[in-house]
Amino acid sequence: MNLPRGYDAWRLSGSDEDDDPEEETCPACDGDGCFERENTVTRCGRCSGAGMVEIVIDEPDGDYEYERRRDAAWENDQ
Repeated sequence: MNLPRGYDAWRLSGSDEDDDPEEETCPACDGDGCFERENTVTRCGRCSGAGMVEIVIDEPDGDYEYERRRDAAWENDQ
């Protein structure tokens, strides 16, 4: 691959992907992976018995950001 003058290979390679997602202890089963109810052990449905769940980052969507900026601009004009 011939790179244009002034470009480095790392600039064109893109970002590194993290193969291992961040995990935390399952809040439904407290990391046990199962529940015990009435002398019956049941596997946790949220973590499928693993005791760990992937951390989900709650990021605002584009509409939220647009409305936030619009409202801030409106408040500044008042």
